[in-house]
Amino acid sequence: MIQIIRPHSKTLFFLILFIIIISSCGGGGSSSDSANLERLDISVSGLKASSLSYEPQQITVTSNIPDCLFQLSQASSTTPQQKLLHVSSGNSKSFSFRNPIIYDENLDVQFDVTSIPSASCPSGSSSQQISVGKYPTAFEAVPENIADLSTTSFQANDIGFGGIVITDRFSSTICYPTPNDCQSYTNELFGQDAHNMAYGDFNGDGYEDFVVVWALFPHTLESSQKVDAPINIYINDGTGRFAEDLDLYATGSPPKHPFAYRAVAKDFNGDGVDDLFAGSMGLQVRGEDYSQNYIDPFPHLLLLSNASGKLEESSANITDDNDGKGMLCNFAHDASSGDPDGDGDFDIFACNVLLINDGSGNFTIHPYINLNWQSSNRYGNPMSSLVVDLNNDGFDELIFWNFDNRAPWSDADEGYILMSNETANIEAWNKITLPTGPFGEQHNKYNHAASGDFNNDGFMDVVVAITRDLPYYEGAYLQVLINDGTGKLTDETSLRFSEQIRTDTHHGEGNVYVRDMNLDGHLDIIHSTRDYQSGHHGAHIALNDGLGNFTSVRNSVLPLRPVRSSSTNYRYLMKGLPINADNEACLDLISVTDVGWGDWREDTRNYLYSLINKDCNY
Repeated sequence: MIQIIRPHSKTLFFLILFIIIISSCGGGGSSSDSANLERLDISVSGLKASSLSYEPQQITVTSNIPDCLFQLSQASSTTPQQKLLHVSSGNSKSFSFRNPIIYDENLDVQFDVTSIPSASCPSGSSSQQISVGKYPTAFEAVPENIADLSTTSFQANDIGFGGIVITDRFSSTICYPTPNDCQSYTNELFGQDAHNMAYGDFNGDGYEDFVVVWALFPHTLESSQKVDAPINIYINDGTGRFAEDLDLYATGSPPKHPFAYRAVAKDFNGDGVDDLFAGSMGLQVRGEDYSQNYIDPFPHLLLLSNASGKLEESSANITDDNDGKGMLCNFAHDASSGDPDGDGDFDIFACNVLLINDGSGNFTIHPYINLNWQSSNRYGNPMSSLVVDLNNDGFDELIFWNFDNRAPWSDADEGYILMSNETANIEAWNKITLPTGPFGEQHNKYNHAASGDFNNDGFMDVVVAITRDLPYYEGAYLQVLINDGTGKLTDETSLRFSEQIRTDTHHGEGNVYVRDMNLDGHLDIIHSTRDYQSGHHGAHIALNDGLGNFTSVRNSVLPLRPVRSSSTNYRYLMKGLPINADNEACLDLISVTDVGWGDWREDTRNYLYSLINKDCNY
């Protein structure tokens, strides 16, 4: 006979509990399982142990345990200059990153490859070291303020990859901007400014290059003392480096011009590579007592890519009705390009004269929008212009803003839109008056304009950068003009960009750009200026919320500019051209060191450098 022994109910409870505990421990990856794993051996391949500042790295991590995944880490005490940049991985085994950006000759950088612990992978790490060398630049420029050159979002890079060195001198009495502002100079060095910058692809490799149209000051000298300024194009190598390639120019050297101004990069001859146009400001003639005060014509600058892919001086391709000596309108403070005749190529609008492209980069003066049209309407030379399709009819409108000092000779309004009506017959287009700027009629300097769809309604809107007439070029104001869908532009700045923090003392002459800086799908505004007193960066970014409302980024988002000496008392950025330098993170900027790098007794220097974006969250 079989006897069944029944356990006591309390005994049964503890027995079941014990079984449950044992089962749970066995099913979830116990410490004993981890302890039984073999020792982790980590190997790293592909690392360039000796390499340069900001150089790309590609590494692969392997181990004796195939299931292990990894991450890269650095000590919490790591300084910004020692941090790996743009670390990414698609599988936690292969990694790409950039070396830290350094300014000294050499820096040893350490990081760890660390396993991600799991049931099948124990904890382990492998220490790695890189010897990072300074990237060689065209000009030796070692900044004194290294600690100021990096924020969580941006860092200065390749200081002195290009720039300008001026040894030319002049002796003269300069009266500018008025006859009451006269000052005499003897054997004085010329000054300089990266006055106009534009981005484009000048060698057709798909990377964004850029051009600097330099200005030398003073520009109101007699011709015998005038020095032509260079126009320099810098080519992107695809890794974030820029350098001037003299082989790009047909002559083997960059072109020069007595006063080229607004730069426009477009493919004018239809060969798939960007060309360059810059409007000519002519030759200023001005006497000490203003007994002479006029501008002689000088040809516009036009560079076209030839069959060999080299940029060739092609100013003779522009008909000027002045025997090739330059447009009789004399003074092109503006330059813009688009397709008002709807034939698929890029025409040019400058100095209130429309230049029609034949598709191969040959330009003739429009039969209606010409010097006679300008004179009969008493428009004079506009200060800024745009060519853009506002009403989506396939024909780009002509938009221009007039100078501030026109009252003695013209009753023209602040500016106009020539609105197309689904026809290339510009003579039949309607004229619409533009809104007045913030400083009152006849007191606005409309320096530069750009367009984009700010509120995502399918129609192009406009931003125009404006300063006061007095004090001269002060007050950096961005006027936001919203398109109602018919092409009419309404000033909605007070609603959409009310915080205009630079309107009091900031010197606001410069360039304005419309680009998606933080790659959130919305077009932002970048205003590039040069200032010495306001306490705000000249590289000014206004972020769009997607509805067309803008907020200026904080000063702290951008680093200070590199300076040579600790005695430099103004360190905010001068200029900022938005550009995709390296296909990493978000858009970057091109800036300038401005003055202070040369021997002030011997030369004047201004060096170019990049501001690399490190983090889009700003």
